[in-house]
Amino acid sequence: MSCDDDNTLASQKTITVASKTVDCIGFVSQKCLLIKDKNQQDWNYFYDTITGFTYEEGFEYEIIIAQREIENPPQDASSIETTLVSITSKIKKTSENLPN
Repeated sequence: MSCDDDNTLASQKTITVASKTVDCIGFVSQKCLLIKDKNQQDWNYFYDTITGFTYEEGFEYEIIIAQREIENPPQDASSIETTLVSITSKIKKTSENLPN
């Protein structure tokens, strides 16, 4: 846990970002990142953005992110803000076991 600029508590964790995005439907039709926690096997759809992270298809990333809860988020928006802390690896590869 750490404090961000607003002095609100933010939790940090390491995730893997897949080498491809997928079509998904949140509030609108969009492209979603596929992510998984460090010791997780299945990929999860990530419908939001990661502030400070520029995704490049064809690379699998291991990144550290900080997440903090937003007080009074806009209607139909996430109540969690996700920010890039650092990129620990960026490997050119095709991620395995991606959903269809």
